[in-house]
Amino acid sequence: MNEIIDEGMGLSLANPPVITKSQGVFRFSKLTREELATKVETFLHKKGYKLEEGTPYSGQYGKGSRAGRILLGAFIKRFAWSITINDEGGLTTLTFYKQASGMVGGIIGVSQVNKEFNSIINSLINFHKGIESKK
Repeated sequence: MNEIIDEGMGLSLANPPVITKSQGVFRFSKLTREELATKVETFLHKKGYKLEEGTPYSGQYGKGSRAGRILLGAFIKRFAWSITINDEGGLTTLTFYKQASGMVGGIIGVSQVNKEFNSIINSLINFHKGIESKK
C-alpha cells in the first residue's frame, strides 16, 4: 500500500492532488481527456521523453537506454513513467506513476529516479493548480 505523502499540499482546491512515494493522482474538472492527454504528452516531450508503449491515454514514457542502465548502472540515466488518463464521474483523472525504482543503478540510481519523479510531480502540481484555480 502506498503511504500518502501529501494530500492537497495545502491547496484550497475542490479536487486536490494525492501524492505518494510512487504516484501522483490529479483530478481535473476543467480539461477533457483529450486536452489533458495532449498537454501531458507535450510536457513530457519537452523534457525529452518519448511514448514507448501504449497510447497517450494509457502508456509508458521513457528516456535513456534500458540496456545501458543494466550494463553500466547509475552511469547511464534511464527514467520510465506510466500514465493513465480516464474520465471518472465528471472529472478527468491523470495518474502518473513510477515504472521503475532505479534499483538497477544502485543507491545513486534510486536517488536519480526519485529526484526526477519529484521534479515532474512538482510541475504537475503547479499545472493542476493553475488549471483548477481558473474561474
